Amino acid sequence: MDYKQIRRKELQDKRQKRRRRKKLVYLLSAAAALLAVIAAVNLKGLYDTRQAEEEQNMMQATESPDTMPAVSVTVEPATSSPAPEPTAAPTAASVASRGTAQPIPEDIRQSMMGLSYRENDHITLDELSYLTIPYYDFNYQSQIGHMVVNSALAEEVLDIFAELYEIQYPIERMELVDNYGADDYESIEANNTSAFNYRLSTDGSGRVSQHGLGRAIDINPQINPYVASDGTGAHENAREYWSRDISQWSSDIAKAAYIGTDTEIYDIFISRGWSWGGSWTSYRDYQHFEKRAD
Repeated sequence: MDYKQIRRKELQDKRQKRRRRKKLVYLLSAAAALLAVIAAVNLKGLYDTRQAEEEQNMMQATESPDTMPAVSVTVEPATSSPAPEPTAAPTAASVASRGTAQPIPEDIRQSMMGLSYRENDHITLDELSYLTIPYYDFNYQSQIGHMVVNSALAEEVLDIFAELYEIQYPIERMELVDNYGADDYESIEANNTSAFNYRLSTDGSGRVSQHGLGRAIDINPQINPYVASDGTGAHENAREYWSRDISQWSSDIAKAAYIGTDTEIYDIFISRGWSWGGSWTSYRDYQHFEKRAD
């Protein structure tokens, strides 16, 4: 067994352990919620039964005044507070870290037209999917982001970001590039994680970019910048990150968002057959993962 096979097996074992742990957490959460609901319903039932008995006693004491002696009935207050209304058991969506995929909604289609999408001979809107993805932001707060990708990769992308969520890989923001006028420069300036944008490749070949086919994702692009062969980039707010020596970086969250061959995010993508722009030779695109069609 060579090194690649050993490495692949290690990654598979790691993913299996994560999935088993995730499944166990979900089952325990669901069981605890179900027990809480049952307990709350039982307590409420006991309280309602007691109140009904007290009301019946009061009715019996007053309904036949001619045949029954006058009595003074005192209803003792309940010794315990009423049980709270039972809360609904959490749904799978509330405890799962995996997002959802759907055909692009009509309002999103309209917002993309003339911006990230233009009529072309390579891909249609019906071949793309709109993803809703949970992620941890730079304050480690759970957020919901959106992304458009090629439908053939939609479920795989959801799996990838579920793993990123599980390891709490931080992402500053995740919005459609249309929110920035489909301008990649502006999206990168905002450190926005995005995928589809119908445009040409940055390699100068004149070919349609893998982003233009929904087969590429840029992640935290300010912190993982595009760096030319001379070691410089186009964004001044990324100057500190042109060097990949993270020991020199000042921000701890930037260090956590770093992508390199020694990081879990790299392993998660590469293990599924994606390639990384940080491994290219003429220039390095550290933000960029892509998976070309076979």
